[in-house]
Amino acid sequence: MLPARLGEWYIAKAGTGDGTNVTLLDVVLVALISGLGEALPLGASAHLALLPAMAAAADQRAAVAAAADLGIACALAVYFWRDMAAMGLGLFRLAKGRSDSGARLFFQLLIGTLPAALLGSAFAHFAAHPGGRTMVAAAMLVFGLFLLVADRLGMTVRRIDHLGLAGTFAVGILQAAALIPGVARVGVAITAARLMGCERREAARLALLLSIPLLASSALSLVWSLRGHLVVSADLAGAAAIAFLAALAACAVMMAWVRRNSFAPFAVWRILLGGAMLIGIFWR
Repeated sequence: MLPARLGEWYIAKAGTGDGTNVTLLDVVLVALISGLGEALPLGASAHLALLPAMAAAADQRAAVAAAADLGIACALAVYFWRDMAAMGLGLFRLAKGRSDSGARLFFQLLIGTLPAALLGSAFAHFAAHPGGRTMVAAAMLVFGLFLLVADRLGMTVRRIDHLGLAGTFAVGILQAAALIPGVARVGVAITAARLMGCERREAARLALLLSIPLLASSALSLVWSLRGHLVVSADLAGAAAIAFLAALAACAVMMAWVRRNSFAPFAVWRILLGGAMLIGIFWR
């Protein structure tokens, strides 16, 4: 059993100088669940909501969430290093007047992330007032069903480059719904891509690539909001490292799984968890 005060991190409360201690176990759980949930079409918010202690002190764990998001973004960039390198080389060649697939992929991802950035304010109410576990559970269940249906009905004939800018923008619009807790960024992007006929691996690849800039910007935004109240410690670096490893492993496992299998296990998990949470909420 971990000592009660092992591995604390501290955020001073604005205007009071008071603070809140968070144990190493809290850091590990938040980082691990975030890493797995954000790299898989499962989402992290519903799983974190199952931990009352996490929900009770969510605001005080914003620093860990930011560190975890940075770790996940780095893990996805490492896993898709070929795509990252291709985009870098593509932009270099574009500056010389030559366009290639790497440059086109960069602009597809740029267009695909715009809806979440532009619609962020529209969903701010849901993010700030998520309606508790009921909304999270309902989103888990409903979007799990969407994923299951889309994966079963979707064709498997298109690759990312076949979508073009318009298709990627459409995926990005639906991905903006992930600003509502419980929807899951990767899950809804895969759902949209499958409905548009993308192969399973290509749908997962697109969803994860679109997550990189969104996770990184989310983390930087949290860090900025905590400026002046954040004491960076080894625990935050540990949270980033744990999330990095969890996300990297989850990404590798999922990409290998969908080579020959469907997204059904992930969808069924979401449906069962969301359903169980709703039963627990209303069976009182």
